[in-house]
Amino acid sequence: MKKFLPHIIAIISFLVLTFAFLSPVFSGKDIFGGDTQSYMGMAQEANAYNETHDDQTLWTGSMFSGMPTYQICMKDDNSIISLTDDALRLLPGPTYRVFLYLVGFYILLIAFGLSPYWAIAGSIAFAFGSYNLIIIVAGHNTKAVAIAYMAPIIASIYMGFRQNKPYIGATLLALFLGLGLYANHIQIIYYTLFIAIILGISEIVFAIKEKTIKKFFTSLGFLALGAILAVGLNATRLITTAEYSKHTMRGDSNGLTIIESGDKHGLDIDYITAWSYGIDETFTLLIPDFKGGASHTYLDADSHTAQKMGQITGFRNTNKDLSNADKERLARTGNPRNLAELMYIQPMPTYWGTQPFTSGPVYAGAIVCFLFIVGCILVPNKQRWWLISATILGILLSWGHNFMPFTEFFVNYVPLYDKFRTVSMTLTISCLCMVILAFLGVKELISNDVDSKKKLKSLYIGAGITGGLCLLFTLIPSLAGDFTSTSDNSYGSSYSFLTETLPLDRAEMLRAGALRSLVFIALAFTLLFIYVKGKINALMASIALCVLCATDMIPVAHRYLNERSFVKKEAKNKPFTASDADKYILADKSEEFRVLNLTVDIFNSSAPSYFHKNVGGYSAVKLRRYQELIEVHLSKEIRDFTSSLRTISTLGEAEEIFKKTPVLNMLNTKYVIYTPQAMPISNPYKMGNAWLVDNINLVNSADKEILSLGLDSLTNTVIVDKSTENAPNDKKYNSANGKIKLIKYEPNSMTYKFSSTEDQLAVFSEIYYPDGWNAYIDDEEVPYFRANYLLRAMELKAGDYTIEFRFEPKSYDIGKILSIICSILLTTALSCIIFVNLKRKN
Repeated sequence: MKKFLPHIIAIISFLVLTFAFLSPVFSGKDIFGGDTQSYMGMAQEANAYNETHDDQTLWTGSMFSGMPTYQICMKDDNSIISLTDDALRLLPGPTYRVFLYLVGFYILLIAFGLSPYWAIAGSIAFAFGSYNLIIIVAGHNTKAVAIAYMAPIIASIYMGFRQNKPYIGATLLALFLGLGLYANHIQIIYYTLFIAIILGISEIVFAIKEKTIKKFFTSLGFLALGAILAVGLNATRLITTAEYSKHTMRGDSNGLTIIESGDKHGLDIDYITAWSYGIDETFTLLIPDFKGGASHTYLDADSHTAQKMGQITGFRNTNKDLSNADKERLARTGNPRNLAELMYIQPMPTYWGTQPFTSGPVYAGAIVCFLFIVGCILVPNKQRWWLISATILGILLSWGHNFMPFTEFFVNYVPLYDKFRTVSMTLTISCLCMVILAFLGVKELISNDVDSKKKLKSLYIGAGITGGLCLLFTLIPSLAGDFTSTSDNSYGSSYSFLTETLPLDRAEMLRAGALRSLVFIALAFTLLFIYVKGKINALMASIALCVLCATDMIPVAHRYLNERSFVKKEAKNKPFTASDADKYILADKSEEFRVLNLTVDIFNSSAPSYFHKNVGGYSAVKLRRYQELIEVHLSKEIRDFTSSLRTISTLGEAEEIFKKTPVLNMLNTKYVIYTPQAMPISNPYKMGNAWLVDNINLVNSADKEILSLGLDSLTNTVIVDKSTENAPNDKKYNSANGKIKLIKYEPNSMTYKFSSTEDQLAVFSEIYYPDGWNAYIDDEEVPYFRANYLLRAMELKAGDYTIEFRFEPKSYDIGKILSIICSILLTTALSCIIFVNLKRKN
């Protein structure tokens, strides 16, 4: 009990801290971020099907006219990983993720040899880093869970190399990497691999120096087996995703040269680097408001902007804090009664960095930065250099287009790097490694094997560098720049005063933030100084450091995750409200069709997908062919359609506009919502779920295939690239002698009734995806081919019969089998380790 008591205290402390910080969960509230809402829109059709059927649909027709659900809502209930994850999710709402942050980092610091009470302080410092909380508010739930597993993954690798029983580290790696992969945010796991590679390079260098190369490769072999097992545990998701990625925006080019180079692969570099951290913005690791915080920040009533708002609106500053009752009333009514209430509901654009916008800075912590410098001095080389290298790498990569030579090298030469966007996310590498090195520095400070003079010297240097920077910006904040943003000139006449007041408020924010960080550095320095001098014992010092870290990190985190972030669960259970136009469309049960909603950001909103089969949607992994169709045809047709609406006066005239939208017509777009309160526009020229054609236009390239969609009459001609698999010969048909109709729709299965006295060529208004969709005539599999750039087509013999398309990806079945096998292996390994240890103790 004496051995486990500190760990029990740590777990209880983490639970108390988590629930205290997220106390609204006790009143039945939850966080409902934008990405969570988007998920509920994109997954609605698939989830509704899964709840009412024994099988699981792996395809949805509710986004981008059809796409796999692999990266949306696919479940894998056959592995030990899924059962473990379900058990951990018993904690309500966001408490699960914050608790994982704390426990995951605690495991790491214990593995690195830090004593429990000091490890609690490090866990607080990591868990309440601002970015970790900001992504929870945004609804990036899978990213949050993956970040939480970064620490125990690195801990497992470290144990595999450093302990005499590498099989224990390997088994833990299988477990934690398996859970990290199961979180389904591959980008974070990819960044974790960077840390692991740097750690591995460090280990082999020191193994050569210490002549322990045999032990290194033995450990590496065990860890490789653990990693393979982790991949096997997630085989279902990984194999299907790898298969799917080849067809997405992150895959290779389709040979289209009119909008891209023919040999293009991966994402466009401008898209990858759109969110690049500014070089000077890196100071937010030390000073949270160095660049003004978030794009929308709530200033207090004493700010320069508030004073000017008071003069314009007539609201007075009462110099009183708002009560909870005041906040609830404002949330309900939105009607302020004084200046403080006005500023409570009116966010201001205080961010003046170079990113398009941001929900908040990446703040690692003033104490962490101070201790990081201490760690750079005290921590032995074997642990120091790989952590410093990984920290620097994360920072350099986060600069993106601000440090383009380095970024271009990684995009062009580092495998898979061009598959991921938002390079500022690499700061997760830096934040993790900074906290590790910071608290390994603490480990050296409390060690009896390090000379006291060296300890004090490291404290002086650490405080001098970090505290000196904070003091400099406190005294001369203008060193950071002129506090203006490129967007400041866009404010209209009513808000033109912001060009004068915002720079003043931004300067004050920087000065206050720098002074705040300086105070925490001074307090941490004083605490550790008197500890090294022997004036305070280890237990009191560790508790005091826990308090300091919490006091430093939690208030900054609270700026971005607070009571405003929570909603009642009823709002989460009903994420979207059907408009009058939606209700009109939902009442149409006559056939299957698609909807175009002009009232949202068409290709960046999943709201319409909650109710309808949507031409648009929101996904970072949409099919490349669909994206190309958007760029070449759909965007122009939608733009011209919207423009034409301004010149017409009747719905009849609006319907005639569809004569000029052949691609929307072939996608079976029956309704267009142009205003939520009005009846939608009906499309009399939609081509239906399937149709028969007379002619084949065989073309020689992807460019000609996609361009021909706007030239040929798609009602009686199908466009086929000659290189297409199963492409037919050029021949004529007589569509007038045949009929085809959809008689049953499910997201993973469509059944059609066909009747004709002669052979026909049918085109189906469904997205072509070769890895899973199979076609059957009377239960006998038959070939089909891609047509009209991304639809399906099939030659049909004369007769009366049914045609069925079923989504049956072999990759999913193979993955399920591998997942079950690896679950048995991991369970066996864990059981053996527990049994052997219990037997040894007995």
